Amino acid sequence: MPWRYLRYLVAPLACCAAGLAIVLGWQGLSAAWVTLVLLVLEVSLSFDNAVVNARVLETLTPGQQRFFLTWGLVIPVFGVRFVGPLLMVSLAGGVSLQRALDAALHQPAVYRQLLDLAEPRILAFGGMFLLMVFLRYFFDEAKTLHWFRPLERRLSAAGRVEAVEIALALLLLLGLVAALPAERHGEVMIAGILGLVLQLLSTSLAEAFGDEEQAGERLAAGGGLASLLYLELLDASFSLDGTIGAFAITSNLALIMTGLGLGALFIRSLTLMISRERALDQLIFLEHGAHYAIGALGGLMLAGIWLAEHHTHLPEWVTGLIGLVFLALSLGDSLRHHKRPT
Repeated sequence: MPWRYLRYLVAPLACCAAGLAIVLGWQGLSAAWVTLVLLVLEVSLSFDNAVVNARVLETLTPGQQRFFLTWGLVIPVFGVRFVGPLLMVSLAGGVSLQRALDAALHQPAVYRQLLDLAEPRILAFGGMFLLMVFLRYFFDEAKTLHWFRPLERRLSAAGRVEAVEIALALLLLLGLVAALPAERHGEVMIAGILGLVLQLLSTSLAEAFGDEEQAGERLAAGGGLASLLYLELLDASFSLDGTIGAFAITSNLALIMTGLGLGALFIRSLTLMISRERALDQLIFLEHGAHYAIGALGGLMLAGIWLAEHHTHLPEWVTGLIGLVFLALSLGDSLRHHKRPT
């Protein structure tokens, strides 16, 4: 059994080893160590993303799965980690994309200052997107499998109230905005609402093509495209937090892209393994743990906006550790449930 799973990880592990070796020969031991730290940061922050992605990936055809796992890698690695920050820096700093690119390549300290200006918008967008993923999963009256039963039964029952998760998310966003200085109100509110709307739009498009039982028949008509869009947006939201955290470790854009890119490649293979081996059908609470981790990450991203106003920063390892704890607990309970005699 372990060898069957290992075959999914051989290629990403080889790529990670080759990438670290190239960095070692190119910029030395210190740069290779930083790249390894960034790789581990990405994997720890995105492991729960792999679990959620696997569930969506199960509804796609093999061809669509290959597209997501190959060309889909370009968007989160180069789009979110490179073009995305450049665009946000350009808008927040009032500079051209060319000026932002020049700062990223030749003036990392200036680029970091410009990124700090854009950080509230980035965190508000990503935080609200992930918070909605969490809320929509648990505020579902049709949900019958519960992990923390006393809590989840109440959340599921509350899902009978239409759009209750949207109302709760907006109230949290309003509370955050009220706690910020007046000059931050507009940018945080707009970015947060944009994250919420895009999450609703992407999942609603996927659901419009039918539930999981109908998906196989209707993916060719467009459901696969909607699911791919949702996967890319979810990946982007996870990548935002990792990208911000990476600049706290180094300002070298080449190392950031290498470390986070290798981590994203590893997560892609992990997603494929979970999906093709139908691990979620046996580890029944793992998806719950992943969504708790997503909710924690989204909440911490939003809290990070308020903390930054008070010159406080939550270390990235704390975020990653919280996610891993939820996943470890849900994995342990899933294994115990699986071994329990029926």
